[in-house]
Amino acid sequence: MNKMSSAFNIDLNSLGVNKDLLKERATASFNIKELTHLFDGGEEKTRRRKELEKIVYSDPLFHNKGRIYLPKSEAYERAVQKSVKIFEWRKKYQWSDEDYYTVSKRINDFDEAFTLHHTMFVPALERLGTDEQKAKWLPLALNYKILGTYAQTELGHGTNLLKLETTATFDSYTDEFVMNSPKVSSMKWWPGSLGKSSTHAIVLAQLVINGKQFGLQPFIVQLRSLENHTSMPGVTVGDIGPKMTINNIDNGFLILNNVRIPRTNMLMGNAQVTRDGKFQILKGNKSNYSTMMYVRVEITNWAMGMLFYSATMALRYSAVRRQSSLKPSGDEVQILDYQAQQYKLLPGLGAGFCLFFTSNVLKDIYNKDYPELMKGNKAVLAEMHSQSSVAKAVCAEIASHHIEIMRRAMGGHGFMMLAGICKVSLGVLTLNTVEGDNTVLYQQTARYLLKQVAKSLSGEPLEGSSAYLGVSRNDVFTFSSPQECLNLDLLVEIYQRMSQRVLVRTAKLIQADFESGMDQGDAWNKNMVALTVAAKMHGVQYIFQCCRDSMMTLEQTASPELYRVLKRCCLLFALHWLETNSGHFLETETISPSQLQLIRDAEMDLLGIIRPDAIALVDAFDIHDYCLDSVLGCSDGNVYERMYQSALDEPMNKTDVHPAYYKHIRGLLKGQASKL
Repeated sequence: MNKMSSAFNIDLNSLGVNKDLLKERATASFNIKELTHLFDGGEEKTRRRKELEKIVYSDPLFHNKGRIYLPKSEAYERAVQKSVKIFEWRKKYQWSDEDYYTVSKRINDFDEAFTLHHTMFVPALERLGTDEQKAKWLPLALNYKILGTYAQTELGHGTNLLKLETTATFDSYTDEFVMNSPKVSSMKWWPGSLGKSSTHAIVLAQLVINGKQFGLQPFIVQLRSLENHTSMPGVTVGDIGPKMTINNIDNGFLILNNVRIPRTNMLMGNAQVTRDGKFQILKGNKSNYSTMMYVRVEITNWAMGMLFYSATMALRYSAVRRQSSLKPSGDEVQILDYQAQQYKLLPGLGAGFCLFFTSNVLKDIYNKDYPELMKGNKAVLAEMHSQSSVAKAVCAEIASHHIEIMRRAMGGHGFMMLAGICKVSLGVLTLNTVEGDNTVLYQQTARYLLKQVAKSLSGEPLEGSSAYLGVSRNDVFTFSSPQECLNLDLLVEIYQRMSQRVLVRTAKLIQADFESGMDQGDAWNKNMVALTVAAKMHGVQYIFQCCRDSMMTLEQTASPELYRVLKRCCLLFALHWLETNSGHFLETETISPSQLQLIRDAEMDLLGIIRPDAIALVDAFDIHDYCLDSVLGCSDGNVYERMYQSALDEPMNKTDVHPAYYKHIRGLLKGQASKL
């Protein structure tokens, strides 16, 4: 046995729960289980999740011991093991889609190799295929006879879908499409599960018939043999290499060289190519983007989850970590008692609840509008595309910002991978570029909003997320005390006034450039930063609009205690975002400098009010220690003992003397040449 392992004899099972965490949990002003049920979607769903956790965590594979020390290839292999095991359980226990999603996200934290199979490949089949194609492909996918991914992004093009270069040329003689990657920039690059896992991919390619392009269409392409998993003729596929994080997933590249697929492998739910080579639009090509919109809506939920994971780690650690004292010769204080620490952590916690409500509202709207999306309803498509784009961008940025603040608030220990938050802090960064770079998404939303502003100025009524732009707000808006700021209706009004004024001002800038004779593209580029900011302001106000509407519902359905604490969390984030981005509000004269001070006063007051409930709020998310995988955020609070035990698992500590000593250090110390 390594000598270091006997330096301290620690039995984690006998330690009990840290006394500071016990004290924190005793101060909760609300029923923790009630909030847990809200997160899960109801008491029955919480019960079901617990049942699934019992199955999953009965297998040591899902205890994640030593996961942070695995090299890339081994991390991928363990993820494959997990995916296979989950798929086996799904078949054995006949799990529903909801059960599978609960296991994948809430229990296993997406630590799998085949996530795109269910998050994009299967949804794309369901949304883009004909009834006949669904009957053929969905049973194969759902029974894991094939594994799929969604190959859209290319090395040279991502968000500019119209310029994707992969081609699918129809050969009328053989009734086939010939798939090609015509140049280096056209190879598919980034799709998850593409490198080594997937047998099939839905490939987005430019349809070509008789030398004429008919736009982007989806095609099912077999990548690997179902007998021995070797790549198919004409297919060059592999892993793109190490990334900042998520190295458990084999993000890949794909080159197609005259790969022939049957004509019926084009997903023809929205458009079709007949046997005689005629292209027919059935619903409108924009409905092809429904899968992308679906994923963007999901990303808002992922951002929320990452925020709560991080808040759980940072707040629990801040409750058990004691540092310095407030009075001479006094006891060391829980760092969560310091206002500065509360200011770092509690707004991020509030942001998590705001993203939770926003994601739920957006998901409900998507599900309600889905039939119209699939019919190609242009008005619904435009609204959903705008809202899913800006919500994805804003939620990703909010989560990234606050998770990094939380990581720093955990001090030096938070920098260690064993703390758990580093993985989340790096992982959330992917949300800012996956499914569209945020700057591009803001611009797409801005185009929609400028049309809405024009309608409003011409007197046309507005509906949906931009209806507030049609409200006349020429009256003087006043509030005169911090207490008045604790009103969601008032704060939503403040945000909407600011957003409306920023959008109208930006629209006027663009219009002035048009009228001066400037080319449309040049005018857009000249005002691109202003357009991006305008769209972001719209997205932020939408978050608080969703919070306000959700709290109105909760006031009728939740206990007064839970309603009160959740409202405080939403208020805190609304005040915090306003305070830290006050320039937009002052510049548009939405608030005055004296009112900004009232907002700051109200924010500081809320920190102390929410602080006694902080641990209970993150406990309610009910993340199992195996899933959280954080020695600093563990539910028992025994952080120092767990840090030491985790360090013993470091591969370098398996021997007392490292081989580098014999190869290099010994020669240096003894004045001998290094053995290179």
